[in-house]
Amino acid sequence: MNVFRELILSVYDFKSYREFLNNKRRKVFLAGFILMVIYFALTMIIPFVKFQVKTGGFVKIIEDYIPDFELSNGVFWIEKPIEYEADGTYIYITSEPDNIFYDTDEIGEYISDYYQVFLIDSEKVIVKNKGQIQGQYFSDLGIEFSRNKLMEYVPQAYLIVAGVLVAAFIFMTAFFFFGVLIVALLGMIAASCMKYKLTFGQLYLMGVYARTLPLLIKAVMSFLPFSLPMFGIINFGLSVLYIILAIQKMKEFDSQQPIEIVSEQEDYFR
Repeated sequence: MNVFRELILSVYDFKSYREFLNNKRRKVFLAGFILMVIYFALTMIIPFVKFQVKTGGFVKIIEDYIPDFELSNGVFWIEKPIEYEADGTYIYITSEPDNIFYDTDEIGEYISDYYQVFLIDSEKVIVKNKGQIQGQYFSDLGIEFSRNKLMEYVPQAYLIVAGVLVAAFIFMTAFFFFGVLIVALLGMIAASCMKYKLTFGQLYLMGVYARTLPLLIKAVMSFLPFSLPMFGIINFGLSVLYIILAIQKMKEFDSQQPIEIVSEQEDYFR
């Protein structure tokens, strides 16, 4: 059976879980991999593409929101001042000659009302974070920078984003299969209570398919402006419920057979 068809059936056809037990391991892990690709596309790729379309990309953001600036020979210059103040945060960037901030040992009382502060004048940068105030003169840094150079780093920025996305996918996929392990352990308890014999490997296989709907619900929830309390428990609980319903269908199928049918299921994932 096609993997995509199996994932669709796993959402509503509990009888199909009996057929899933005949799948080879590589097909099961392929199903989990495809499921994670779909989830990752919904939660990471699509939002990033929407961000790119909405903003025009990093270059457009720099052009629209970052004024021309240059740091050269220990002197900072910016086309126009930037000032921002909200929620205990204060940012002021200027290169005007009459706007020179006090040194770090003198400015504390003037920014005491703010939790976070970021100040830049023509000769230094001052940062306040968690009560700590630190400052640095540009002449001591020995660096040259400008908006044009920032533009040149945009391709590298996309490479970094791509690297972060790949790392995130690997981490999320590993976490998915670890989550299936938890579902399988809970499914083992459920199978024992229902007096139905299944190996841990079989329950792990069922757990992969049982994560389909909960994972899609989790993806949809990421687009909503609110979150459900205890959603993580509900999410995994739904997967266990799928296994319980699948076992119930297996029991019904077995009860309708005139003789006991021995299959390869018992040897899987031992």
